[in-house]
Amino acid sequence: HYFIQSNLRMTESNEKVKAVKQNGNSSKAALKALPHAKQLERLAKYCSCGFEGCSCQSWKCGSSAPSKDCSSCSHAIQYHLDKMMSVSISQREKLLDMTVDIDQLYALYQRESEPVQKNVYTVLVKLLKQALSQGVEANVETALGKPPFESPTIAKAVTAFIVSNYSHYSNEQQRKLSDIGTYLLYFTNQFTLPVPSEYCDKFPEKNSATYKSIYFRWFSFCHVPRVISSLAQHDVTQIFGVSFLKYTFPLIKKQFLDKTESVFDRMNPERQQMFRVHLPQLLDALEVEISNENSYIWGNKSNNAAEPFPGMETVLDSSQVKQEVSSSSCIPKDVVVKVIETITDPAKQVGPAGLPNSARDEGARLEEERGILRLEVIQNALHKDVPKQHLLWLVGMQNVYVLQLPRMPKEYIARLVFDSKHKTLCLIKNNAVIGGICFRQFPSQDFTEVVFHAVSSNEQVKGYGTHLMNHLKDYHVQCGIHNFLTYADQYAIGYFKKQGFTDTITLPKHKYEGYIKDYEGATLMQCTLNPKICYKQLSKVIKRQKEIVQGLVEWKQSKINKVYPGLTCFKKGVSMIPIEDIPGISESGWKPSGIKQEELSSVNQKHFQHIWSRLKSHTAAWPFLEPVKTEIAPDYYQYIKYPSDLQSIGERLTQGYYKTKKMFIADVNRIFNNCRMYNDPTTEYYKCAGTLQKFFITELKEAGLYDD
Repeated sequence: HYFIQSNLRMTESNEKVKAVKQNGNSSKAALKALPHAKQLERLAKYCSCGFEGCSCQSWKCGSSAPSKDCSSCSHAIQYHLDKMMSVSISQREKLLDMTVDIDQLYALYQRESEPVQKNVYTVLVKLLKQALSQGVEANVETALGKPPFESPTIAKAVTAFIVSNYSHYSNEQQRKLSDIGTYLLYFTNQFTLPVPSEYCDKFPEKNSATYKSIYFRWFSFCHVPRVISSLAQHDVTQIFGVSFLKYTFPLIKKQFLDKTESVFDRMNPERQQMFRVHLPQLLDALEVEISNENSYIWGNKSNNAAEPFPGMETVLDSSQVKQEVSSSSCIPKDVVVKVIETITDPAKQVGPAGLPNSARDEGARLEEERGILRLEVIQNALHKDVPKQHLLWLVGMQNVYVLQLPRMPKEYIARLVFDSKHKTLCLIKNNAVIGGICFRQFPSQDFTEVVFHAVSSNEQVKGYGTHLMNHLKDYHVQCGIHNFLTYADQYAIGYFKKQGFTDTITLPKHKYEGYIKDYEGATLMQCTLNPKICYKQLSKVIKRQKEIVQGLVEWKQSKINKVYPGLTCFKKGVSMIPIEDIPGISESGWKPSGIKQEELSSVNQKHFQHIWSRLKSHTAAWPFLEPVKTEIAPDYYQYIKYPSDLQSIGERLTQGYYKTKKMFIADVNRIFNNCRMYNDPTTEYYKCAGTLQKFFITELKEAGLYDD
């Protein structure tokens, strides 16, 4: 008891970490006590805008703005919370804790001077931000590898050592030695590794790169999670093996003996004798086995604890980063290398504005890498046996389609799913089908018809749909088919556009006419595949490229030393000047793009007024002509915090509120989004929203204001 309590006090001796932990716990308690609306505002600051085409990275509330519209993109806060609305209360509390943990990591980063530790905080901050923006729990295994890193682990090796070396001892002696082994494992789990700079000074003969790798993983998986609850904590003895002990056992042995000596007087006589007689002998024998490469205790060891993990070269040693840069580039190669090294520096990400715009499919991709998800292409067959498991998955897939596509007849779904000419890409989790895509290939016509695409309701908003589509694209690139065709109803058009589909059909009509069935009231859409792209990794690659480009832009800006005085022409009544007339703009590297900046003109105002009048006169506009009355829907404003209606939009038009087309389009679309959020899909209100929105898009196109 005294031994364990002493070790526990040792682990809490670091006052800096202890203070951060206490401060974090109090902050988390305060957040959970806030009203629901305030909690959502806190989360919104870490979430990118979900409005189609918007690139805003986080919700910002202007100090003087009474509304909750984002001061950066003018969209309502609900667009920043689209991934948060479906999470449970317990999950929301975990995400709130994660925001505090990010702040704690920033605090630790600012106080730290050791480069490796600062790099660990950098990586962990980025991982937490990515998880938070997706509404999922953080998992460091994605970037740092999956434990255990060595086999057998320290715990198994020490157990094997005691059993093999002391099997001839009496039962009582074996029990005592087993107790010593237990205490040694506990001490190893609590042991604090010296920072790499101190270790390398003390042991110059050791490989510094290997120790840095071990230290990085120990710090990430074992040490930091002691104060950061959003990260899963692992025991050293359960994830490391021989490499860890080879570098640390001399230090562990010395401190273990010192700690035992310090609490020796508080032990009972039996325990004193046990440690006095057996402890030095056991530690010396174990040290011999650790240094023996062919020791029986390690068996057929596999060691990747010291092997570089993805991106470790960037994190640990920037000199190892090799990046090819075109000789014609105006940016020196060493600058590119430095930017790649620092693009995840928390100092450059402080605050929600630094959040990455995480891809929709990132969480699903990580789950597949960890083995939680798997995907299978299966189909029924008439002339050969089909594995029983495949038939069970087809039945499960049929059930998913029936539940998620209620307008489709059950018999029609069953006929196509079990048709031998159709294939199904199944998304499998815990050996059960949770989603999939049913498709039919026409190789001779160079296209595939996407027939059904659905994910179980309890597994939606996790990026599974996008992940499925990316797998389907890669599968067809391998098959040599480069076009998808599908019929989408008005509710699915937006989703398919996000997946790269368009209603502009470039495939010759004779290639598909007569091959696919026409659906009344649906829109034919096409997606053309690029055989040079790996779609499963596309979002990850693009995100990385954006980070590098942003880093290079910041570097370029830092080289511009001259500061020009502010423009005074606007005080004299000038409303607009060409961009190229701004002093210093050309020196900064800006070049005319040929794209005109959107101007606030009387022409635009006339378009807004005309479209508004057309919307008001439409037969489906009757539910949206004026604000919703509480007499009709008493709880409406409990669910809809940011209402919009045609009457309010007309008043804003009169006041000249809409400075850009994005503001006008956002307000109109909010009418339809609010309607769908509050009303059931079977109601007349819901149907009117779909009809009027389709008409709205048509009007925008005719006015030249619509951007795909």
